[in-house]
Amino acid sequence: MHQKLALLFFFSCLCCFSQDIKLTGRVTDANNIPIEFANVILTPVDNQEVLKGTTTNQDGYFSIEGISAEAYQFNISFIGFETYKKELALKQNLDLGTLTLKVLNEELATVDVIAKAPTFKKQPDRIIFNIEQTSLTEGSLMDVLKSTPGVLIMNDEISVKNASNIIYLINDKRVYLSGEDIQQLLSGTSANYVQEVEVITNPPAKYDAEGAAVINIKMSKTFVAGYHGSVFGNYTQGIYPRYHAGMSHFYKTKNLNIFANYAYNQDKINRYNSGTVIFLENGVKTGQWDNDIDRDTKSKTHTANVNIDYDLNETSLLSFSANANITPYWKRNTYMDTQAVDSAFTSLNKTDDSTTNLAFNLDYVNQSESGNRLAINLHHTNYDYDRMQDIDSRYFDADQQFLRDHAYHAMAAQKTYIYSGQLDYSLPLETMSLEMGAKVSFIDSNSDVVQIVDGFYPTVDVTNTGLFDYTELNYAGYISASKSWDSWQLSAGLRGEYTDAEGDLSNPVTKNTFNYFKLFPTVNIAHDFNENHSLGLSYGKRIQRPTYSALNPFKFYFNDYTYLQGNPNLQPTISHLITLSYTLKQTYTFEVYYRYENDPVSELVFQENNANQLIYMPVNLDKSVDYGFDFMTYKPFTNVWSVYVINSIFHETAYFKALQSGNSIETNKTWAMYTNVMNFFTFLEDQSLTGEISLLYMSPMINGSADVSSRTQVDLGLKKSFNDGKWVASIKASDIFRTTDFTEKNKYLNQDNTYYSRFDNQWIRVGLRYNFGNTKLSVAQKEEKERKERNRLKGESAGN
Repeated sequence: MHQKLALLFFFSCLCCFSQDIKLTGRVTDANNIPIEFANVILTPVDNQEVLKGTTTNQDGYFSIEGISAEAYQFNISFIGFETYKKELALKQNLDLGTLTLKVLNEELATVDVIAKAPTFKKQPDRIIFNIEQTSLTEGSLMDVLKSTPGVLIMNDEISVKNASNIIYLINDKRVYLSGEDIQQLLSGTSANYVQEVEVITNPPAKYDAEGAAVINIKMSKTFVAGYHGSVFGNYTQGIYPRYHAGMSHFYKTKNLNIFANYAYNQDKINRYNSGTVIFLENGVKTGQWDNDIDRDTKSKTHTANVNIDYDLNETSLLSFSANANITPYWKRNTYMDTQAVDSAFTSLNKTDDSTTNLAFNLDYVNQSESGNRLAINLHHTNYDYDRMQDIDSRYFDADQQFLRDHAYHAMAAQKTYIYSGQLDYSLPLETMSLEMGAKVSFIDSNSDVVQIVDGFYPTVDVTNTGLFDYTELNYAGYISASKSWDSWQLSAGLRGEYTDAEGDLSNPVTKNTFNYFKLFPTVNIAHDFNENHSLGLSYGKRIQRPTYSALNPFKFYFNDYTYLQGNPNLQPTISHLITLSYTLKQTYTFEVYYRYENDPVSELVFQENNANQLIYMPVNLDKSVDYGFDFMTYKPFTNVWSVYVINSIFHETAYFKALQSGNSIETNKTWAMYTNVMNFFTFLEDQSLTGEISLLYMSPMINGSADVSSRTQVDLGLKKSFNDGKWVASIKASDIFRTTDFTEKNKYLNQDNTYYSRFDNQWIRVGLRYNFGNTKLSVAQKEEKERKERNRLKGESAGN
């Protein structure tokens, strides 16, 4: 033992007297996106044996220490890029700044497209989930998000860290949709070419301050020269059958890169509800309604997107992208049967919608040889929505004898235009990276509603007929800085946003204005104590502005006594989130977080006991506080089996105004948890067969004033590729035990209503995809070599 200590002391002293030169730098691609795990190697000029080596970290930075003063051959390599080579005569510490790798285009070999297991990466402000060529890509974007760590989806309701106000990006470009519209887009878009999903829980200052989190869905970039593509089809059997088919096309030359995708969905989906409403007066029961609601929704949706990149020169890129989500056919028939103590009534609600959403982006990117990057984005969204609604109600006495009927019709339309321009500039300095930018956006939304009551002489219901126009102008600017040194990483930013909004209502004539300026700081700090222990701390301030549909005060009736109504007096929500994380062995992450929201928006249900009405309305809660403990891991146990687990235990408290009970401040709070376990399997020698088994459990929770029962979901999936990946077959079963049904209950003061819900979540889907065209890839022969080199360098680093 003493001899070992003496030798250790001797070699330590020897190192102290030897010359210690440090080489640092950062590696990015042409779009200034950091390249992680690139191989960085130093070899003597006259000797090809590796002297020193490392790999870049998640921000693209590398550092090699303990170098002697002499001449070296310096190489950086990564799959899909040309090897960067340079001779260095090192005499003192040297920072090479930002080094840009160029995409490799030469054709060398044929690639076998086989399935593989997804990968999971945790960064201080986000989770990155890579699913390229996994079985998860055979469904829709919604299916992918259901399997993404950190994203919780139940009955198409999406949340991140217990917050549902999320901003969505596709290829770093914002999608200006929310609610049912974003659900429809995600469910209708194929995931065949999704590369990875970023779940950004503390978005940097360059992102809009809106939303509690950002989900960025990134599509694959092809390195294959020439033309290739795929066609696919899926059949899903739930309560009713559903059909999904589409195609994707890629074309690449030296300077031009084109991607186009189209998908068609034809669905019929059922949802069933039953409920009880107890009407009260001074605490005494005055009546009771028992409801059965059965609704069938048929839809036909076309989804298409195209992306065209053109390299103007070695430093400049021009890009155009367009996305279309068109639903010309959307029909919902809702049958409602209501039984009271001494009467009953039935209602048939027929709703016919059509929606067109078109989004366009034009981007220019210039990156100089020194690493400076200028990016300009111009965006336009055109949203057009029309609705026709017919409601026919029939009333009966206690003996089920017909008494009377009542019918009315409604016509609604909404047109929304969004324009935005954004400029971003990043500047790598000797000791840090600096980024700044500005954005301006304008929203113009126009809505009109006409409601007609049937009778001998049909009449217009003037109380629910009129126009609502909403405009919003936002100016934003930001600055942020990031720095990595030794075992520390720091990023901080400040964003300022000025909002000028106005809502004009024609009936009654009302004008609401909102003018405010807010600052939004973000900070992320991370420290690696060693390879086994790291600590992170983050803080972010965010805003949630009311959607234009939530501000629209007109009523949407479910039947004569139940309706949904917007609220033009909604105020923006300001939230603060602080998170402390600890990662063990780069595998197990433990987090504690605290979030405070002021004026959070939530849709509450109120019963008007005097009129026997049930009203759904978005309102500002007084405040919301939640804190919790999260655990997540992604771990390969064998070559066949890998698992990711996320478990969250949290306490949430909602403070809300009882609008139908004297406006008193009421409190709803509980401890809750959810657990998501995803098992991935890879079978056969060529890894052409993969599968997954997932389990999601949600304990009883709260939703504003409501208490929600527990839910469980178990899914199974298999994917098999044939003929070197030309053919891909898949099968997936969702909610195999049908355990996602739940009950929601509101009971406080003079409010007492309970609803049971059953969604059409139990289904089985089979799919087939055919890949065609050129499959010669420039990096196929060197991929395995570089992967082995990277693993060896990691091993050497671990040994040091």
